[in-house]
Amino acid sequence: MRTRILGVMGAVCLAASGAAQAGAIYLTGHDVLLHSGQRGYDGVILDFLRGSTPRSSYSISVVGSGAGFASFTGGSGFTGMASGSAITTGTASSFSSVKYFKTGTSADWNTILAADALVLLSHTSCGGCDLSTAGSGEVNSHAADIASRFNAGMDIWANSGARLATYYDFLPPGATSTGASISGSSGFTATADGTAIGITSTMINGFATHNRFPTFAPAFTVFETRGSEDISIGIKDAVIGGGGITTPPPGGTPSVPEPGTVALLGLGAFLLAWSRRRMARH
Repeated sequence: MRTRILGVMGAVCLAASGAAQAGAIYLTGHDVLLHSGQRGYDGVILDFLRGSTPRSSYSISVVGSGAGFASFTGGSGFTGMASGSAITTGTASSFSSVKYFKTGTSADWNTILAADALVLLSHTSCGGCDLSTAGSGEVNSHAADIASRFNAGMDIWANSGARLATYYDFLPPGATSTGASISGSSGFTATADGTAIGITSTMINGFATHNRFPTFAPAFTVFETRGSEDISIGIKDAVIGGGGITTPPPGGTPSVPEPGTVALLGLGAFLLAWSRRRMARH
């Protein structure tokens, strides 16, 4: 009987061991989409996030507040579109689905977070950017839902928080903080890691930039600097939890329980305890 019980437990553990694939994040002080994608920088960022997933099967939700101007490299502006409108020009045209959503009482966050990637437009304090303070607050109010989807594999690209100190608060406090607003459009340099993912000098210079990242979780990689200032950072295969963000140790894989895992493990423990009590009676 004990052998049979252990066999059942093995099946339970196998069923419970499936781990969700955690996501990737790219954060930058540039208001990339205000500057029409910054000569292909938008495509580099999205390719970093998607990894090996083909563009043709990668869906994207772009969130703004209909307050500014934005477009992808080679595309037309989309900020005036109705919420939920498809973006089909420029860089966006090579992805399976790219839709623009406006914050507000009618924002459908279930649909927004169903995409493979969440793109948050820059805060309006950058000048001409699209996400309002109220809109950013709405994004932050969905922090738990964003974390859940991120841990299940959704990727995140957040642009410039500019002068809004709470812009990145949809991430846990241990992930990053917004630095003082900066200015200038030159002096930016891609790190070796930034060059490796395709960032070039022409993508990051010549465009006004608005914030840096003075502190962030050590698991982040710095992709771009200006002197001692860290301007763009990213992370892959990460997990949000415990008030922070982490990646697995070298050689490990993210372990994010699928729905029902805890219940299955509890069933296994119950069966083992029942088996032991039954054996004790004999």
